[in-house]
Amino acid sequence: MNVIDESSSAFDPSERGDRPLSSVSGVVKQKSNRFALSSTVALDVGPSAPTPSLTRDIPFSSPMTKSKHDAKGSKSRSKGESNNDRNYNTDGDTALSKTPLKTKSLEAAADDAATSVERIVNAAESREASSRESSLANGTKKSNENFNGCGPFTASELSQLSLLRPERWSVLDQDLVVSLTSMLQVHVAAGVGIDLVSEGRSVVLRGMEVGRGPVISVQQWMMQTAKYSGPNSAPLGSLGDAKLEPGAGYRRLQILIGSLEAASILLGIMSCHGIDRRAVEDDAIERCVNLIKNHIQKHIIPSLSNTGHLGAPMPGISASDSEEDGVREARPTEPVTSPKPAKKTRKTLTPDRNDLSKTMKAVYIPILSTTGLFVTFLERSDVFVVANEMDDRLLFTLSAAALSTLSIDPSSLVRADTTSLTSIIQASSLNLVVSIFRRYPRHRSIIIEDLFPLMLKLPTSKRSMRTFLVKRCRGSQANDAASAKADTISSICVGDTGYIQPICALILLFVQACVTMPFQSDDVSQQCEADEEDKDEEDKDEEDSGKDQEKHSSRANDTSGLDGCVAICNQITAQLVLRCSRKGNEGGASEFRPVLHNLIDDLLLVRDLPEYPAAEVLLLYLSSRLGNDLLRASSAPKNAQVEVTYLSTAMDAFGKITSAVASCLLQYRENPFQQLPETLSPSEFEPREEVNRCFCGRDNLDTFMVDCDRCHSWFHGSCIGITKDTVPELWFCDDCKLLIAISDQAKVFARPSGDSTSLTTFDRSHALRQLLLHHLTQNVECTGSPQAKSAREFMIATWVKNLTLAKEHPDESAGTFDLDLVRSHVIAQWSLETVQKDDTQQFQLSSYGLERIMKSLVATSELSTSMPKLVGVLLRLMSDEMASLRKLSVKAILQVVNADPSLMSNLSVRKEVSRCFHDHAISVREAAVSLVGDYVIQTPSLASAFHTPLLERIIDRGVSVRKRIVKTFRDILLANPTYRGRATAMNCMLQRAADRKEDDGVRDLIFDSFYTLWFDSAAFNVSVANLSATASESTPKHPQAGIKAELYCREAAEQMVEVVKVSGSAEDLTCLVKGLLFGFGDGDKDKKVAERQRRQHDARNQCKNLVSSLFEILLRFEETRVNEENDGRDLVAILSTLGVFSQAYPELLVSHVDTIVPYLKGDNGAQRYEAQIVRTVSNIISRTAPNFTLEELVRLTNGGLPSDLVNIAYKFPSDAVSSAIEALCTLSNHHHATPESIQQKKLHTLSVQFYSYLLKTADATDATAKKKSVKDNVKRALSALGSVCRFFVYKDSADHYSIDPNNFSFISDTSQLQFAENAFSNACFSIFLKYLNKDDEATKCLALRAMTGVFISRPRVVLAAEQMGIIAEVMSEKAPASVQLETLRCWRDILLAEETRIESGEAMTKMAAQKNITVSKRISGDQDGDSCISGSVLTRHASRLYEMTLSKEEKIRHMIVELIGHLLRQGLINPMETVPYLLAMQGDIKSPSTRSLALKLLINEGEKRPDMLNQRIQAGVKRAFNFQQIVYPHDNEKDTLHVTALLESKSEGDRVRIETIFDEVIKESSIRNKKAQRQGLYKSIIGMFEKEVSHDSSLTKTFVPKRHEANHLRLLAFASQILAHLPYNCTADPLFIVYHASCITALEGNELLVRFAELLGNDVCDPNASEDELEKSAKLNDPKNSAFASRLQSNSNFNAAEFGFLCEKACGLNLLLNLKNFLRKAYNLSEARITEYLPSEKERINERGISISEGTPKFCAHVIPIFEPLPGANNGYRIDWNTAIRTYALFRTLMREGDLESNLLQFDEGNTKRGSKRKRSDVKVENSPGRPLASSQAITQEVSPD
Repeated sequence: MNVIDESSSAFDPSERGDRPLSSVSGVVKQKSNRFALSSTVALDVGPSAPTPSLTRDIPFSSPMTKSKHDAKGSKSRSKGESNNDRNYNTDGDTALSKTPLKTKSLEAAADDAATSVERIVNAAESREASSRESSLANGTKKSNENFNGCGPFTASELSQLSLLRPERWSVLDQDLVVSLTSMLQVHVAAGVGIDLVSEGRSVVLRGMEVGRGPVISVQQWMMQTAKYSGPNSAPLGSLGDAKLEPGAGYRRLQILIGSLEAASILLGIMSCHGIDRRAVEDDAIERCVNLIKNHIQKHIIPSLSNTGHLGAPMPGISASDSEEDGVREARPTEPVTSPKPAKKTRKTLTPDRNDLSKTMKAVYIPILSTTGLFVTFLERSDVFVVANEMDDRLLFTLSAAALSTLSIDPSSLVRADTTSLTSIIQASSLNLVVSIFRRYPRHRSIIIEDLFPLMLKLPTSKRSMRTFLVKRCRGSQANDAASAKADTISSICVGDTGYIQPICALILLFVQACVTMPFQSDDVSQQCEADEEDKDEEDKDEEDSGKDQEKHSSRANDTSGLDGCVAICNQITAQLVLRCSRKGNEGGASEFRPVLHNLIDDLLLVRDLPEYPAAEVLLLYLSSRLGNDLLRASSAPKNAQVEVTYLSTAMDAFGKITSAVASCLLQYRENPFQQLPETLSPSEFEPREEVNRCFCGRDNLDTFMVDCDRCHSWFHGSCIGITKDTVPELWFCDDCKLLIAISDQAKVFARPSGDSTSLTTFDRSHALRQLLLHHLTQNVECTGSPQAKSAREFMIATWVKNLTLAKEHPDESAGTFDLDLVRSHVIAQWSLETVQKDDTQQFQLSSYGLERIMKSLVATSELSTSMPKLVGVLLRLMSDEMASLRKLSVKAILQVVNADPSLMSNLSVRKEVSRCFHDHAISVREAAVSLVGDYVIQTPSLASAFHTPLLERIIDRGVSVRKRIVKTFRDILLANPTYRGRATAMNCMLQRAADRKEDDGVRDLIFDSFYTLWFDSAAFNVSVANLSATASESTPKHPQAGIKAELYCREAAEQMVEVVKVSGSAEDLTCLVKGLLFGFGDGDKDKKVAERQRRQHDARNQCKNLVSSLFEILLRFEETRVNEENDGRDLVAILSTLGVFSQAYPELLVSHVDTIVPYLKGDNGAQRYEAQIVRTVSNIISRTAPNFTLEELVRLTNGGLPSDLVNIAYKFPSDAVSSAIEALCTLSNHHHATPESIQQKKLHTLSVQFYSYLLKTADATDATAKKKSVKDNVKRALSALGSVCRFFVYKDSADHYSIDPNNFSFISDTSQLQFAENAFSNACFSIFLKYLNKDDEATKCLALRAMTGVFISRPRVVLAAEQMGIIAEVMSEKAPASVQLETLRCWRDILLAEETRIESGEAMTKMAAQKNITVSKRISGDQDGDSCISGSVLTRHASRLYEMTLSKEEKIRHMIVELIGHLLRQGLINPMETVPYLLAMQGDIKSPSTRSLALKLLINEGEKRPDMLNQRIQAGVKRAFNFQQIVYPHDNEKDTLHVTALLESKSEGDRVRIETIFDEVIKESSIRNKKAQRQGLYKSIIGMFEKEVSHDSSLTKTFVPKRHEANHLRLLAFASQILAHLPYNCTADPLFIVYHASCITALEGNELLVRFAELLGNDVCDPNASEDELEKSAKLNDPKNSAFASRLQSNSNFNAAEFGFLCEKACGLNLLLNLKNFLRKAYNLSEARITEYLPSEKERINERGISISEGTPKFCAHVIPIFEPLPGANNGYRIDWNTAIRTYALFRTLMREGDLESNLLQFDEGNTKRGSKRKRSDVKVENSPGRPLASSQAITQEVSPD
C-alpha cells in the first residue's frame, strides 16, 4: 500500500506560498520496501480530495500493484474513494465518482472549485499586466512570461490547480477553462526545450579544465541559493551565460517541474467528458507529446542508465571549443611573429569518464525526483488517449517515446532504487502504449513492427533484464523448483512474486487488448450460415481433416471475439521467427534468438496465472510455427541451404515448450481434484473427521486455525488469509466451494432431456472457469485497471471458443450440460454490471485454490491437448535424413523425458530411441545415449531394461558416445551401488581402458570413474558434520564414521570381486589398480600432475581398507558356503581380487597370509576349481614373500607351507605346478633363508626326484612313452624342473663370459646334483635337450618350455643354444607348427622377463653384487653383461620371423605379430623393414585379432615416425597382395585366388559399409589430418601404375611371358581397389588421385596407342580417331572369329606376342581409367572442378568431411590374364584372343571418352554464354544418378564375369 508521510511540512498547502515546486515532496513506499521515491504530491482542498496522483491505482501488472484496502485504511476510506479519479471505461467517457460527498454537496464543491480557479487565473493575469507595464516604463521588451521565466503561474498555484479532480472541469465556466488552458500551455512550452543533462555536462567539463578562469561546480549550479566558494569561484554575471550561473540548474529544474505539472493539469482538462472543445487545442496536444518525448529521451533514460556523460568529448578541450561555446576567456595574445604559432599557451586535461559519471549524479538525482510527476503525466496521457481522437503523427511519436523506456538499463550507481523507478516508469509507459493499441486498431501492425528493432536494444544483464513484477500463487514455488531443475524457466522468482521482461508483458497486453465481445447464439448460427454460403468450390471438395479442424478453429475465433487476438499472435510470432531464421547475422538473427528464448521462458512463467491468459495462446502459435519450420527443413531438398543455427534454436525452443507441457500434464495427473461430484444428483455429504488439511503441508497445530463449516477440516489462518479479527460467520474451504459451485451449475445447466446423469471433466471445467472468472471480476473491481478488464474479457472469449468447438464436434466427453445455455450465461457476464457481487465474494478461493484451477485448465487447454502432435513432430524428425535434425530432436525428447519420464513407456518413443542407438551419425547416437542415461538415472528400477543397449555402445566408434556411456554407468553406480548389471558394465569399462587403441580422454574418464567409485577418500572418510545433528555430544561420532566408511569399502570390494568373476581374469583390474596407485606412465606428463599425485596418495590410503574388506568377504563366504561346485568360482574370484593387490601393493597382504595358506591344501570342496585356487594362492605367496620378516618366514615355513607347495607339484597340472614351484623358490630366495632352511631342502629334494624320473624315462621305449601316466609325469617333471631353473637363484652362481656347449652333460649320480655353480641347471638343460629331440610334438613343446626357464635365468645359455643349432632348428619351416608356435611363445616370455628384470632394477642389483666387475662397467648403466643377449640372438633370425608372417596357421601369425611388437618396443629390429609386413597383416581378413594387433603396432610406429607410412605403403601393398596369395588357398570351383583389398561390414543401421584393409591405419594415424602426408601416401600407391609401357625391341614372335607378369596385373587391380575406397578426408583427396591418373594415362596411354597403331597398321598421326575394325570385332560374341581377327591370326608377319604384351599394359591403364570414372561418380566430382584442380592448392573449407555417395557399389577391379598356359605344357603359353581384343577395344574407348570430355570442357570455357549453359548441362548429366551407361561401361560389364 502506498503510505504518505503526513509529518512532512510539504503537505500543508497554506504554508507553501511561492516556494519552489521541488520543495513540495512526499515519500511513496512499497510494502516490500524496495525503494523510496521523492515526488510531488497533490492534495485536494476539500474533504473529498483525491489521493495524490502517484498513489493512484497502478494496474495489476505493475510493480506498484497493491490492495486498496489494508487493515486500517479499509475502515476510514469508502469504496468509491479507493477508485478515485482513475475509474473510466473503454469508450472514452470518464466516470464520475459513484460515492456522494460526505461534508459538502457536489454543487457546493463545484462552486468552490470555480472560485479558486477564477482567483488563480485573475492573479496570474494581474501579475502579467503589472510586468508588462513595468517593462514599458523601463523601456524593455518583455515576453508573456512572468518574472521567474517559466509561465504565468507560481508553483503553489499549479499545485492548487492539480488538486482539482478532473471530472469537475466540465462544470466550470468554459471561458475560464479556455483561458486557463492557454496559460498552462506557456508552462508546457517552457519545459520542452530544457536539456538539464546536456547543460550539466557542459558545466562539469568546464569545471574540469585547467587555466580556464573562474568556474562553478555542478553542485553550485544545482543549488537553490546561489553560493560561491573555492579559489576559482565565479562572481554573479562574470561567466557571461545565464545558464552557467550558480543556481541556474536549479531554476531550470523548477521550470521543468512546472511544465510537467502544467501538462498533467492540461491533459486532465482535455480528457474531461463534456469539456468545451476550444480547450482541446492541437498545439497543446503536440506540446504535451513533445514534452513526454523530451523528458524521456533527455532526462529519464540518461539519468536512470547513468549514460548522460557519454556524450562528452573525451579529448582535451581546446580554445576553439570554448569559443564555439560562446565563453571566450581573456588571455594574453600571442605575437604574430611567433615561430610556433600552433603551440598552445595553456594546458588541457582529458576528463576521466568515471569522474564525470560520479559528478553527474548531482544532476541525475534531482531529475529522478520528478518521477512521481512524470508518472502522473503519463497516466493522464493514458486517459486522454482513450477519451480523444489524436493525429497519427502524434500517436506514433507518443508510442515510440513510451516504448523507448523499455531499453533503460538502470544503474545502481545513481541511486539504489533505480530498478524500482525504472519499473514504475515502464509500467506507466506500457499502459499508455496499450491504450493506444486498444484505441486505434488501424495502427496495431505498425506498433508491433516498432517492437522488433527495440528488442535488440533491451538490457541483457541478469539484474535489469526482467523488471516487470507479476503476482504468483503461493503453491507455484515448488513447481518452479522442478522447472529450474529441468532448466526450463530462467525467470527471476522471489517468494510469491516473479519478474518477467517488460517487452513480454507488453506483448501479452497487446494480445489481450484486442479481444471483442463474442456473438450470441443466434449470431453464431447466422455467421455459420453465412460462412457456408461464402465457401468456394475448392473448400467444398476438401477432405483433409487437418484443414477442416483449422477452419473450425478459425470460425470459433471469429465468433468468440478472438480473431483480433489471433491476428496479433500470428504477426508477432511470424515476424519473430522470421528474424530468427535469417542466415548468419543478417537482420540481427543472432540477437533475436536469445530474445525468442527469453520470451518463451517468460511465457512459461506466467502461463498458469489468471491475469495473463494470452500466454497460452502465444505458446500455442509459437510451437505451431516452430514445428512447421522444423518439418519444412526436414522436407527441404538436399541442395537447399538450411541455417543450422536457427534449427538448433528452433528445436531448443520447441523442446522447451513441449517439456513444459509434459510437466504440466504430469502435475495434473499426480495432483487431480479429489472427491468432485460424478453425477447430477450427488449423495448427501457426510462430514468427515476433523483433520488438518491445510495445503501448506505443515503439521503444526499450535497456531491459529480455521474450521470449514462443511467438511470440518482445519486450515492455518495465515495460509487462507484470515486473522482472529476477521473471522467470518460462515466459511467454506476451497474444495467445498468447488463442490457447491459444481452442484449449483449442474442444477442450472443440465439438459432436461439428457439420458446421461454423469458429470464429465468438461462439465466440471465450467465450474472451474466460473470460479476463475469471479476472481478476475474482483480484480477489476479492486483495481479498475483496463488491463485487468482485458484479461477478464479474454478469459470469457476463450471459454466461449471452447464451447463453440465442443458444440460443433460433440462427443462423449462433451458432458451433460446444455452448451447453448452455458454460452449465453458466459456472454451475459461480459459487462460488469450484470455480475452479482455477492457471488463474486462468496466463491472467492484462496491463492492455492486458484493455482489448482489454473493448472487444471492449462492441462486441458488447446496447447496441452496437442501434446501428442508435439511429440509426433519430434519423433518424425528423429528419423529424418539430416543428421543435425535427428540429433536436435533427440535432445528435445531428452528435455521432455526429464519433465515426464513416463513418456519413455510409449512404444513409439522407445522404438525411435532404439533406432537412434544404431544411427550412422555419431552425434545422434550420443544424444540417444544421453536420453536413455538420464531416464535410467531418474528411474533406477528400469535400468536393467536398457542395460544391454547401453552396454553395446561402449564399443561405439564415436569417442563422444563412449564418453557418454562411461558417464552414464558412473552415475548409475553412484546413484544405485547395488545395480544388478554393475559387474558387466565395469568389466566392459576396464576392457576399454586396457585397450591401447582407446582414446586418452575415454581412458582418463574411466580411470576417474573407478577412482570415484572405489578409491575416493570423500566416500570413505565421512565427516562428522554429515552425521545426524540430533546426536548428543557425549555420543562418540568417529566410530559411526568408521562404520560408514567400512560399509563403503565392503561395497567397493564386492564390486571388484564381481568384476573379476565376470571377466574371468584380473589382468585389467590389476592394470587399473597399479595405475591409480603409482601412475599411468604417460598420463603423468600432463597438466594434472598434482591432481594425479593427490589421487594416488588417496588410493594408497584406501587400499588397506579394501584389502581388509576383501578378507572379510572371504571369511563371510566360508561361513555361508554350502560346499556346492559353483562356490569354487566365487572363491576363485575373491582370491584373484586379492591377487590384484598382491601385485600392486603386496605389503598390505603380509599380515593376512595366514588366512589364505590353508587353501594350499587342495581340499577346498571345489574339485573343478582346485587348480585355479592353489595357483592363485601360490602367486599371492610368491609376491608377498619378499616382504616377510624373519619371524614370519620361520613361522610359515615351520607351519607346513613348503610341504603344501611340494604336494601341489605332485598333484596338480603344470600351471599350478609352476606357480607352486615359484612360491617355493621365492621362499628359498628370501634374504633370511639359508641353505639349511626347510624350504630349500624341500626344493632340493623335489628337484632331484623329478630329475631322476626324467633321466629314467629319457631312453624309454615308444610304447612306454605313450602311456598316459608316463606322459603326465613327464609333463609335470619338465614343468617343475623348468620352473626351478627359472625362479631359484643360487648365490655366487653367475655364468662365465662364454659357455662351452660341450659342458652340458647328464649327471647320472643324483647325489651329486647341487645348486652351486649352476651344476643342476646344466644337467637339466642336457636332459631338456634330450626330450627336445624326441619325435613327439607335445614332448618337444614341453621340453622347449622347460628350456625357456634356463634361458630366462641364464641368458648366456642362449648363445650356447645358438651355437648348437637348437634355435634355428625349432624356428625352421621343417619344424612342426605346434613347435613353431611354442618357440614364439618362449621368445615372448624371454623378452618380457628380460625387460622386467631391467626395469625392476634386478639387473643393476646383480651387477653391483659381482665382485670382479670394473668401474667402467659399473657406471655404464643399469644393465649387466647378460642384458640383451637373447634379443640379439633373436635379431639374427629376423628374416625367419618375417617369413613366419606368411604361415597358414592363424595362431602362428598372431603370435609372430605379438613378438614383433615386443621387438619393436625394445628397439631390436628395424621399423622400416618391419612396417611392410605389418601392413601386409592388414590383409589377414579372416583373423580380426591379428589385424587389430598389427594395427596397434602401426599406430605406435606412426606416432614415432609420421613419414614412415608414406615411404613404406607401396611395399606394404605388395606384401598384402602376396600374403593373400600365399595364405588363402585357391577356390576349388573357380580356381581363382581369394585376393581382395575390400572388406564388407554392416554399419550403424542396415547399410553395408565397404572399406579397404588399410582404412583403420589411415583413420587412426596422424596422417589423416596432414595434407602432405596424405598426398605422399596416395602418390606411393598410384606410382605402382607408372612406367608400365616400355618399347622393348627384343619382343619377338616367340616371346614367352613370365608368371609374375600375370600376378602384376592382379596386384594393380588390388591397388586400384584400395585407391577407390580409401577413407578420403576432403574433396581434394580423390581429386589428387584423378589428377595423377589423368597424367599417367595421358602420357603412357598415348604412347601405347601409337604402338598399337604401328603394330596393326593404323594411322600413327591420329591413332584413336574412331573405331577401327578390331575394335568393332570386340562387340561380337566371339571376337577371335571375326574377319579382321582371323586375318591377324593367319598373318605370319603379325607379332602376336607383342600384341598380347601391349594388351596386358593396356589392361593396367584400363584400371586407372575406370578408377578415375568411379571416383568422379562416387564423390560427385564435376569436370570443371577436376580441370581447375592443382595438387598445390589449399584445401577448401566447404569441401571437407566428404563421404562416398550412398548406394555406390564396390569398385570392380577384376582382370583376366591375356596369356593362358598351354594344356600339358610346363612353360608354354598362348594368347587368349577374345580377352586381348576386348581389352584393346575397352582401352581405346576409355581413351577417346577422356579426350572428348577434355575437349568439350575447353570449348565450353572459351565460348560465349551458350557454351557456358551447355557446360552446366553437361555437369548436371554427369552428376545425375540415371545417366545411361557409356560404351566403355558396357564393355566392362561384358568382360567382367561379375
